[in-house]
Amino acid sequence: MDETRVTVILVMGGLAYAARVLPQILFIGNKFPEVWDRFLRYLSYSFICGIISNTLFVTGARFDSGTAPHRAAALVLAVFVAHRTKSPVTGMIIGTTLVLLLSWFR
Repeated sequence: MDETRVTVILVMGGLAYAARVLPQILFIGNKFPEVWDRFLRYLSYSFICGIISNTLFVTGARFDSGTAPHRAAALVLAVFVAHRTKSPVTGMIIGTTLVLLLSWFR
């Protein structure tokens, strides 16, 4: 994995962490609004989706159009499995397995 991709992943992870920690620090002693809690929960998921899409579809500094259809299918299956089983880890395992299987047959 090249260092640019690692840097992007680390920065996005840091931003996701900051988005969850800073409001909790700012609201010490106050009730945290439910709307903000939901917003920040989904914001963390959007950062994770950004990391995944960057890892799946970008090679170097270019969009990898040759493997994009197979990887997109694996991503859709992973999201479907994670939603049905209510387990993101199960979805990631299924998606990773499908990407590996499709890369062997390509």
